[in-house]
Amino acid sequence: MILRLIRHSETEYNKERRFQGCTDIPLSEHGKSILRAEKNIPEKIYVSGLKRTVQTAEIIFPGAEIIQIPELNEICLGILEGKTHEELKDDPEYVSWLERGGSGRVPGGEDKDDFADRICRGFEKVLAEERSSETVTAVVHGGTIMAALGRYDSRRKNEYMEYGIANGDGYEIEVTGEGADMKWRILKRISCRKDSGLTHLYYGPGRGKTSIAMGTALRAIQDGYRVLIFQMCKAEGSLETAFLGRHGAEVYYGFKEPVFPKKMSPEQKKEAFAQQTEILRSIVTTLKTCEGDGKKKLLILDEACAAVRHEIIDEDILWDAVLRKPYDAEIIMTGRHPAEWMMEAADYCTELVSVAHPLEDGISARTGIDR
Repeated sequence: MILRLIRHSETEYNKERRFQGCTDIPLSEHGKSILRAEKNIPEKIYVSGLKRTVQTAEIIFPGAEIIQIPELNEICLGILEGKTHEELKDDPEYVSWLERGGSGRVPGGEDKDDFADRICRGFEKVLAEERSSETVTAVVHGGTIMAALGRYDSRRKNEYMEYGIANGDGYEIEVTGEGADMKWRILKRISCRKDSGLTHLYYGPGRGKTSIAMGTALRAIQDGYRVLIFQMCKAEGSLETAFLGRHGAEVYYGFKEPVFPKKMSPEQKKEAFAQQTEILRSIVTTLKTCEGDGKKKLLILDEACAAVRHEIIDEDILWDAVLRKPYDAEIIMTGRHPAEWMMEAADYCTELVSVAHPLEDGISARTGIDR
C-alpha cells in the first residue's frame, strides 16, 4: 500500500512562528493561495478534523469525501499554544521542557509518547479500514507526520525532529505489515505547493547527463535562482562549471585530483568518502537554513549515482538531501547506475541511451564539446 501524507498549508500562527498545537486555527489567505489542486482526485481523503486540515484537503482535492480521524490531531501544547519562543523564553516550565529536548509532557499539555501512541492508533485505524486499497491519502499536521515516521520509518527510527516538513509538503510512503509489525519506507518527497521545487534524475550510458544539468543551471541563474553545483567524483577542470561559477553558481568538487573511482585505492576511497561527505553535509545545512528566504534554489548533484555505487559518499546524507529537501529547492541527480531509491524519488526521470558515440571510433572527449 502507498500512503500519501501531506501537511496542512500555512496559518497565521505558522507565519508568526507561534506554537499552534491543537488550537483550531484556519488557513491564512496566503496559505490558501500557495496550494494547487491535484489532477487525480481520490474518492476520499483522511484529515484530523481541525479546520486547517479540512480546508487544505478541500483545496487540493476538490470534490473528494473528507473523513475526520480525531486521533490524528496535532499534539496539545498546553501553555505554549498561541505563544512565540520570545514570549515564553523566561517561563521556567518552558525552559525546563526545552532542556529536556522537548521530550516528556508539554507544560499543561500532552506527553510526547502518549501523543505518538495516539497517532499510531489513528493510522492503524485508517490503514485497517483501507486494507484493500492501493493508495491512501491523509492531510494532517507536522507533528502528526513526525510522530508516525519516528515510530514506523524502516530506514531511520526515533528521529522525531528530523521529519519536519514545510506547509503543503509531504511524503509518499510504502506501507508493509500491520499493527506492531507495521513498517513505513519513504519513497519520495511530494508537494501540493505551487512554489515547490522538484527532483530530477538523468541516468544511463548515453552522453548528455551533465550537459542537461548544466544547461538547466544556466537557465536557473538567468531566472534568479541560487545555484549550487556539486561535481562528485570529479576534480576542477570542466569548462561548464568554470563558466557557471563566474556567473554566480556556487561550485564544489568532490576530488582534489582527477581519478576514476573504480581505479582508486582503499586509502583514496576513504579520503574521497570523508571529503565528499563533508561537502554534502555543508550544502544540506546551507539549504535547510535558507528555506523560505524568498529565493529559489537549484542543487545539482552531478555523478551522485557513481558516488553511491562506489561507496564514496555517505548514502544516508545523500538520501536526506533529496528526500528531506527544503520545499523551495530543485534537485538534479546524474550518473550511470542509480540506486533504486533515486528512481523512486524522482519527479523527472530520464534514461539516456547511447546509440552511437565517438569513443567507439577512438575519439576521446573533446574540449569545448564533451568537457
